Amino acid sequence: MISFPHCKINLGLQVLSKRSDGYHNIETCFYPVLCTDILEIIPSREFSFTQSGTKVDGKDEDNLCVKAFHLIQEELGIDLVKIH
Repeated sequence: MISFPHCKINLGLQVLSKRSDGYHNIETCFYPVLCTDILEIIPSREFSFTQSGTKVDGKDEDNLCVKAFHLIQEELGIDLVKIH
């Protein structure tokens, strides 16, 4: 599957409160822009995450795509994938 997630510019963000699940309630203001990322997800026998283009600092396990996949897999038991 290939998807083209839309980009946005965050103009402001306010943390309103911390929730019991560890996340925060927020209020945000953003402006959508006319460019997209390219997200490809392919069935695989093992999980992997790769990125290309502009280098983004940080560990793969801290990436929101990786975290989201692991949460969905934990809850729904979906098969492993390669994310690029």
